[in-house]
Amino acid sequence: MLLLQSGDFSWQSLVKIGMLLLFVCSAPATRGDWVSGVTTDTETDGIGGIVEYHWQEFATAGKFSANIAIAGRLDDDSDAWAGAGVAGKYRIGRRFFIEGSFMPGFYHAGDTELGGSLHFRSLIGAGFNINENAAISLTIDHMSNGSTQTLNPGSDAISLRFTFR
Repeated sequence: MLLLQSGDFSWQSLVKIGMLLLFVCSAPATRGDWVSGVTTDTETDGIGGIVEYHWQEFATAGKFSANIAIAGRLDDDSDAWAGAGVAGKYRIGRRFFIEGSFMPGFYHAGDTELGGSLHFRSLIGAGFNINENAAISLTIDHMSNGSTQTLNPGSDAISLRFTFR
């Protein structure tokens, strides 16, 4: 894992972060959604994986709901990103929905240099509720440092995501 070779992380801190996330995400009062999936970068055709956790909604208005979420992505050329932010969902009927999110986060360059460590991910997608416990969605996201660095090529990815409630 190249993230651990960068000197910024140690096994101990990674285990502590994992234990904290497990504790927070498994609290009895918290009902949230786990999201996992496969992703591909539209420029490099690299394949990767994503994992997210979306806490219970903090706001609803009609068919719209919003929550706090954390996310991570790792791809086959060792690029990694982890972030936290807000996510939203708009229900269309009983089964369909549109989802979106905005998350600032930390980017670790493997083979793809995007300029700096601070990167913002914006995502939009459409999905289908398979049943009350599972959904599938197709999303596109854009990651960029928001011109905080001179180098800012950005990155676009398409993902097939599975949500487990």
